[in-house]
Amino acid sequence: MATMNYVCPNCNGPLKFNPDKQMFTCEYCFSEFTPQQVQAQNAGKEQRETYDEREVNRYEQNQAQAQAQGYDAGDDYPVSYVCPSCGAEIVTTSTTAATTCFYCDNPVVLGGRLSGQFNPDRVIPFALSKENAVNRFLEMCGKKKFLPKGFTNKDHVDKMRGVYFPYWFCDQQKSALLTATGKIIRTWRSGNKEYTETKVYHVVRGGSVIINNVFERALQSEKREMLQSVHPYDLSKATPFAMSYLSGFEAEKRDLEKADVQPAVEQRMHNYAEQVLKNTMEGYDTIDTESFSEQTELEAWTYDLLPVWVLTYKFNDRILPFAINGQTGKAYGELPVAPGKLAIASAIVSVIVFALGVLGGMLFL
Repeated sequence: MATMNYVCPNCNGPLKFNPDKQMFTCEYCFSEFTPQQVQAQNAGKEQRETYDEREVNRYEQNQAQAQAQGYDAGDDYPVSYVCPSCGAEIVTTSTTAATTCFYCDNPVVLGGRLSGQFNPDRVIPFALSKENAVNRFLEMCGKKKFLPKGFTNKDHVDKMRGVYFPYWFCDQQKSALLTATGKIIRTWRSGNKEYTETKVYHVVRGGSVIINNVFERALQSEKREMLQSVHPYDLSKATPFAMSYLSGFEAEKRDLEKADVQPAVEQRMHNYAEQVLKNTMEGYDTIDTESFSEQTELEAWTYDLLPVWVLTYKFNDRILPFAINGQTGKAYGELPVAPGKLAIASAIVSVIVFALGVLGGMLFL
């Protein structure tokens, strides 16, 4: 598969997207370029790499070879490429679409990975820099006690990486009809007796329901909870996809198709539409649904790449992922607890409680 890199037209150094400036910057001559300038400069190269039929054939050959080696169709398998900057071998998983060369640290985009049917519709560029993401991580750690030694040291947090993860998004317009039983219950007392009056109503609501931005992750190899928990994103900041946005970051292409996630999305759409109509039934103490029907009139799907800062930590034979929304800074993660520190703290508390108990007993002698 062909590899691509984006270079500065002034000095030929690598260009990386800068989240703080929302510009492409060169670390060598400090030149800055807008996304539009970079896209215009590389339009021909992107066109050749993105729509090269040979890449589709190469992809199929890699799949066949992986299956011959015992990998299942849904597995990640290692694939090697050549860095266009230094010529070193780059080994990635089968879903990796952008990475960084281990030897020269230059960004590399695997153009064929996002070609044809795998070409995303939209991308939300990183708006949170690595420095700010690390600060968010350290702030969260600062509120937690008993972290393992070295968990927040520089060597660890420097491994935080920016990754574009794939998602499916769906918008729908439905005509829906809900019938329900609504009850208004009134209770009062007269003397020693309590009375209850229940009024029962047949309630009907119908109309057009528009539901936007229902999403599901499009990558099965990552933990679903992590990829769902960093939401929401401001999709008004999404831009038509351009491979140049991946320069300086990692990216994954989807390995779940629309058909794989459609049942879950359809069920959530169904539940949302019913709840929207139910929320209009105000003034009742209880509402029990009798029937609900719907018909989808319009539907639109998009395949998008969204930014996430990711840091992983191996603890007690478990891989603990920590993720930060690369646009809003919303954090997700399970912080580890060092058993030794917790045991020492518990012992100290026990000693203090025992000492207070003894002292209290002596005072009452």
